[in-house]
Amino acid sequence: MVIALRQIRPAFVLAAALGAALPLSGCSSTSETPTTVLLRDGNHEFEWGRYDTAADYYARILDREPGNPDALEMYGRCMLELGEVQKAAEAFTVAVARRPGDRDLLILLAQASYDTGQIDEAFELVRTWALDNTDARAWLVLADFARRSNDPDTARDAILRAIEIDPEGGPEAYLASAELERSLGENAAALRRLRQAYGLAPEDPSIADRLRAYGEVPGPTLVLPPGP
Repeated sequence: MVIALRQIRPAFVLAAALGAALPLSGCSSTSETPTTVLLRDGNHEFEWGRYDTAADYYARILDREPGNPDALEMYGRCMLELGEVQKAAEAFTVAVARRPGDRDLLILLAQASYDTGQIDEAFELVRTWALDNTDARAWLVLADFARRSNDPDTARDAILRAIEIDPEGGPEAYLASAELERSLGENAAALRRLRQAYGLAPEDPSIADRLRAYGEVPGPTLVLPPGP
């Protein structure tokens, strides 16, 4: 079930409806360079960390195709990298309106919204998606928002939901739980989660290092089975 557009903050919805407010470049829209070439060149610049230049390529696409979801997404990603979170949120809003079933885009919008101070809106976007789609990744994003908002109970509940949905999907949820419990002084609970994470990714040196910090010696006998 796809999240309803009415759940996005009204000001952002207005931007999506009008296709407005995106601070595009001054490049002429008369360029005959094909969109696919501009997108390819923009992606190349993005991969090399040249976000200003990459944004220029995506802006040229948006000058001629204001609703191009690929260019909107990448323009928004550039703005995030450049610290322009409001511009990123505006771009992601229009992109989500064009691709409402795209989970990654919606999470990008929620993250940009959180960083612009629209905390309630960010929570609502991710919580609704997580509930409607039984999405472990979305629950982990919600847990991160809760942790950053000093709400450990909500963070713990969201992590638990992620683990229940996909207990063997990878170590991320267990590591998030371990970090949360450690920050709360719950070292036994943190160690238990680390041992579960280690069982899912025994080759990850960072997990082994965390276990050693608790005085444990990584090895098969330390593994705990995944699950709540």
